[in-house]
Amino acid sequence: MDKTGCIESSENSGNCGFQLFNLDSPALPILISVPHAGREYPAQLLDNLRITPAALQRLEDRYADRLVATAIASGTPAIVASRARAWMDLNRSEDELDPEMIKGGGGGRKLSGSAKMRGGLGLVPRRLLHCGDIWKHPFDVDDIEQRLDSFHRPYHHQIEHMLMQMRDRFGIALLVDIHSMPPLLPVGGFRPHIVIGDRFGQSAASLYSEVLLQRLKQIGMSAALNHPYSGDYILRRHGQVRKNIHAIQIEVDRSLYLDSDLREPDAGLGTTSELITELLMLLAELTGGTSMSMAAE
Repeated sequence: MDKTGCIESSENSGNCGFQLFNLDSPALPILISVPHAGREYPAQLLDNLRITPAALQRLEDRYADRLVATAIASGTPAIVASRARAWMDLNRSEDELDPEMIKGGGGGRKLSGSAKMRGGLGLVPRRLLHCGDIWKHPFDVDDIEQRLDSFHRPYHHQIEHMLMQMRDRFGIALLVDIHSMPPLLPVGGFRPHIVIGDRFGQSAASLYSEVLLQRLKQIGMSAALNHPYSGDYILRRHGQVRKNIHAIQIEVDRSLYLDSDLREPDAGLGTTSELITELLMLLAELTGGTSMSMAAE
């Protein structure tokens, strides 16, 4: 496996769509994951588009990778997708594949029929609100399997490997999954700009979310816990609280760091990146590199 996290082969030319940072000898039991910020669109994807290429940006967590650039530069371990979410959604399980995305239907695969899949946002996104169907034609089953083998599975295997290494070395490991969200509508006059997700305590000990929320409140940043985003497949798969492996999600309002069109970074990017780095350092202090008795509660 090369430094991009890919298995070398003639098929993927050593690039399966994600990059690894600071994993050789991590000084912290913290691993950043950024699954939806990829802006790399293979030609075979663009050739099959029914909609304009620009419309696919709506699937991106636009420039969320830049929110962790400061933390990565300071040495925090990270795995960051460069391949676009339209290629395959790393935050969906393999059984959330819409049968309409495969020529001939499901091909005998066992499928979950999840709400996200039924809404068009399964393992391979099928449709976008206000745009309709994304693709001219469904994909060959061999194409889907190749994406799984060279992108989806290696991404998750790398996370599992690093979290186990960190847990064995420090006694604890914490995955922080970074996402961005469109500005939320106010509810009862309250509109969070950051949403912390821990799947209602299932993917991480509550201490981590509580400390982050307290810090955000101290600096006047509106924040919420698990509503409307509690975390999806990445947290479900990798959070193993009883094994001292925790996973939380941080959703960041795009208006904090993008322009008014929510397309390109603006002056808020630096401040928001510094805030994410501060939150990550708080989590690093909490883990302390030692086993925590409350982790199994």
